[in-house]
Amino acid sequence: MATKTGTHPVFKEPHIQDIFDLMKANALRGRRTMVMIVIRAENETGAETASRLRSLVRSTDVLFETDRPDERGVLLPMSGTDEAKSFLNRLFRMEGEMKAAILEIFHPDVDYQASLRRMQSAIGDAEGRVTVLDSLRQRPDEEVKVSILDPEPLFRDVLGMAIDQLDTPGIQLKIETFGDGRTFLESGWTVSAHPHLVVMNDLLPRQNGLDVLHELRSLPNDGKFTILMMTRRNSEEDMTYAYESGADGFLVKPFNLRLFEAQIKRLLARLWS
Repeated sequence: MATKTGTHPVFKEPHIQDIFDLMKANALRGRRTMVMIVIRAENETGAETASRLRSLVRSTDVLFETDRPDERGVLLPMSGTDEAKSFLNRLFRMEGEMKAAILEIFHPDVDYQASLRRMQSAIGDAEGRVTVLDSLRQRPDEEVKVSILDPEPLFRDVLGMAIDQLDTPGIQLKIETFGDGRTFLESGWTVSAHPHLVVMNDLLPRQNGLDVLHELRSLPNDGKFTILMMTRRNSEEDMTYAYESGADGFLVKPFNLRLFEAQIKRLLARLWS
């Protein structure tokens, strides 16, 4: 159930539990975070606090009641601690004595009730106006598939070892190599929701790299693919065509292995930011 506060509803327990879980799942699916804020007012009711919050929240934010009449909470989807602090700064410019706690959520096992109790306890013990709680869990590693497509077995192995040895905190790499485009497309390796980095030569047996690029970009959820093309053809026309077809990066063979590693690290860093 939800009560209306102007045009923005204020959700009650137990419904906020389901909303919390849904928003958390959506945030994690998008490899983002969400923020929970609990606000306690000393000289006004929770309803009055909710009225103040109504002028600040976005249409996607969620207002909710807690089990204390002097508290209200806010869920900020796809947001972090900095956004929560900015939100509270705007709130605190209004009249009224308030305290608040912030918790950034980025782990699937974070529980609404346990989080609420921690935040309420922190507000009660706090001397300052805003308390930022540390998460009790580390951000889970993101599984990323890596495919290397090149007709030369030794070259594939060298690239695979170079990628496997990269320092990629927060990312768990699953690497497979393929000698031709058709084997890659028919392998079933592309069928998953995980982010997928594809490093491939533009010239491949059976089905060349540009054809593979077109097929990947025509798949549902093609945004999960980050594609780095390799070529021996150093022409602006070839590079332009590859980028227009959906490539995310380009390397001209022969290339320095350290340059390759730097390019891979940059592309992987984009997968979770």
